[in-house]
Amino acid sequence: MRPLIACFAVALSACAPQYVERLATSEQDLPVRRATFAANPTPLDDAFRSSCDAPGDELRDVSKSVVQCRILPPPDIAAFLLLQYDGALEAPTLVVQKETDRADDTFVVELSYFAEVVQKSGNPRRIYIKQQALDQLMDQLLAATGGVSTN
Repeated sequence: MRPLIACFAVALSACAPQYVERLATSEQDLPVRRATFAANPTPLDDAFRSSCDAPGDELRDVSKSVVQCRILPPPDIAAFLLLQYDGALEAPTLVVQKETDRADDTFVVELSYFAEVVQKSGNPRRIYIKQQALDQLMDQLLAATGGVSTN
């Protein structure tokens, strides 16, 4: 999972004109990588939790079904995010989110990633920067832990 987070940081450090951006205003707007599992996806959950252990990483249980790994970006990426998205002088956060729901006899897992920049108003702004390589890496992780992609 650590390569997933590293790819996210590299993706943000590319030249700004190459970005394909979609701003998320609600949970429904977040693009996700989705897979179904025949049984409880414990290997994926274990991998997700164990990968969020670097200095500055924070594992946050948002709800019973949503877990986030919140990562402090390198200083150059943080500066870019603050300037590009008119952030307050508060460190932006890179977020990898896992949501698990039960649907009949299967489990549905959604992985998403975004940057969160606190605005001068005090409200956070979520920025999704589409990266095909990162999407493929997430799909591989879901498949390696027993999931069947539904994207």
